[in-house]
Amino acid sequence: MAFLGKARKEDLIILARELGEEVTPDLKIIDLRNLIVASTNYEMEFVKELLNTVISQRTEEAEQRKLELEIEERRKREEREFELEKLKLQNESFNSAGNGSSRPKIDFLSMIPKFDQVNNDISLYLILFERQAQAADVPKEFWASHLLSLLPYEIAQLVAREDVGISRDFEKVKSLLLKRYKLTAEKFRQLFSKHCKSPTATWKDFAYEVRNYFHGWISGLDISTFDQLKELIIVDQIKRRVPPEVREHYIDEWSQLNNVEKLTSKLDDYDAVRTKRDFHTSTPRKGAENRAYHTLKQKRYPEQSPKFLENPKPEKKENRSTLTCYGCGKPGYIKAKCPSCTPREKSSSNSITLYTCHASVSPTALLDIRIGDIHGRVCADTGATRSIAGELMFNSLRERGVDFQKMEVTMVLADGSQTNMEAYTAPVSIDIEGRTVPIEMLALPKAKGNRTLLGTDFLEKSGIVLDLKNKSWYFCDKPHHKICFKEDLDVNSLQAAGSIIANSCQLREDEGTTLTPEQREKMICLLGKFDSIFKPGGDPTPYAEHHINTGNSPPVAGPPYRMNPAKRELLKKELDSLLADGIIEECESPYASPVVLVPKSNGSMRLCVDFRKLNATTIADTYPLPRMDDLLTEAKSTAYMSTLDLKSGYHQIKVHEADQDKTAFICPFGTYKYLRMPFGLRNAPATFQRLVDKFRAGLKNVFALSYLDDIIILSETFDQHITDLQIVFERLSLFKLHANREKCHFACDRVKYLGHW
Repeated sequence: MAFLGKARKEDLIILARELGEEVTPDLKIIDLRNLIVASTNYEMEFVKELLNTVISQRTEEAEQRKLELEIEERRKREEREFELEKLKLQNESFNSAGNGSSRPKIDFLSMIPKFDQVNNDISLYLILFERQAQAADVPKEFWASHLLSLLPYEIAQLVAREDVGISRDFEKVKSLLLKRYKLTAEKFRQLFSKHCKSPTATWKDFAYEVRNYFHGWISGLDISTFDQLKELIIVDQIKRRVPPEVREHYIDEWSQLNNVEKLTSKLDDYDAVRTKRDFHTSTPRKGAENRAYHTLKQKRYPEQSPKFLENPKPEKKENRSTLTCYGCGKPGYIKAKCPSCTPREKSSSNSITLYTCHASVSPTALLDIRIGDIHGRVCADTGATRSIAGELMFNSLRERGVDFQKMEVTMVLADGSQTNMEAYTAPVSIDIEGRTVPIEMLALPKAKGNRTLLGTDFLEKSGIVLDLKNKSWYFCDKPHHKICFKEDLDVNSLQAAGSIIANSCQLREDEGTTLTPEQREKMICLLGKFDSIFKPGGDPTPYAEHHINTGNSPPVAGPPYRMNPAKRELLKKELDSLLADGIIEECESPYASPVVLVPKSNGSMRLCVDFRKLNATTIADTYPLPRMDDLLTEAKSTAYMSTLDLKSGYHQIKVHEADQDKTAFICPFGTYKYLRMPFGLRNAPATFQRLVDKFRAGLKNVFALSYLDDIIILSETFDQHITDLQIVFERLSLFKLHANREKCHFACDRVKYLGHW
């Protein structure tokens, strides 16, 4: 506990309150230390990290107060100079009006409110100012002086520091203000493309804002003709499709590349240099997409080194080796295309040519699929043009009444040799990661012990892209949601079709201990029928959305916390995982909360965001949480009990699009925002409990209790329990909620709920 000794009394008071303890200011330091150590929430590593956070925050606040005092002193010194300059400009404007100007005397304070830099948009305010000035027939040479009187001191002093000529030119003053708020042409483009309608605004307001952002975009680039506008739109569309690494390469000039010819020339130059570099690289690229790989396999080019692709010099033409068939020696042919060794026969209408090769001993691209009630781990093979059912899968499908049609196929192996053999084909629907893909599956009855293969017909139809380098795959419409390849299973251990059922459908040793064999089989079948609810990933539930109501409070931000290299590496892995699952994405946001890594009980680290500043500005959601003592009283013991634990329950709820920027957090690797509801937000428990209560409202005649993501189902008889679980599973599927199979318990006579047995 020595680390508590370096803290001040106010630090220990804050720490004790964060741990949920009642603290009074008259407590001594030793009493505070004993109170913290005796807290039920005390965990040494967590408390140590939290104390460091409190101390660093106090230090930052002290430095901030010192800086504010210095700024205030400087502001007072400059205020008199500014007031004198403003009086001078107003006096000159008045004298100019008295010397024959027709400018009417206008009180702008009655026509337009003063600029509020917290609640007003400077670009929209300047447009409103220009329109009011034009409506009042105020000469443009007096616009700058009127605008200065409407700006707060800390903003107007930017103009006062400039030369007199600049401070009297409205366009230059406008440029200074836009630059001050970083409203460049690129920023206007981002606002135009990403701006969302506010819940309290009308569609006319939204159209007005979008129109002004578009005007700021094109005016910042001096777009005055239709041809220039057309060029800009085309350039913007091209930029949207440029890979991130190319944008980073041209980051310094990216916003200035607004000409199609200039942009495409630079992109082509980059591709040419990259292609040349890849061309001279000895190691082939493993990350090629399935389609390109499939095309290469279909053409069946002979293996060549890069030097054969270059145009040979004329004087060395006679030294080139002549291509010959290694079967009969006939020049100009390889054996696969030699008319003497492999004469072409007229194929029948139902024959199919397959380009395939022998599978490796340990295949890498293994995926989990489901066909009806059959679960299997199969191999994705880009060398096969057709999907082939293995021996075990073929027998399982036939036992379930799948009608296979007999046909003859021609197998073409990687060495070019061909063979005709008998095969069967049948239409099946393959379920993979929540998607159903209809496909014609081929079966080879004479093949023994072969593995089920997913060929390019399935890969192309499903839109699956294999990333062999990173041992993962993803759907082409969700490139950020990557799924790792599965581990290989011992196929010889699968003795029956029932052995293909995934582990999530089996009952563990501590589950169903009082069930008969027939009852266990019913329970396993029920779990197998709804196995999709135990799979991770998927879209967020459509029945809830988290809002963050901060009222008129300005954005809150803070610097990232320091991390040692080891924690940075752990943070990077956690960020990559959240990005792959679509939980977070990179962003630009005025909000920024720091992150901290907190150790879990199993030794791993949990990424936590310090949302305390954001929570302080968030209006509370008063939706009630159930009382634990009431739930424990109501949860009477029955003969059959099951508990459900939702998998990362908060991450199954989407954050309202207009509020996603408020969840932004900053770390050494950049700024990210949450697309799904994170832990630590003030009203997150209320949002989740509201969803769970809505979920329970549709459970007719089912005795189920819930506290956040912990759900318990209680039944007196086994048949009633099966019916209750089926209703709950159907409700979970409807709500698109997923459960954590490892933490679920089914058909038990004794369970632990909310920490009590």
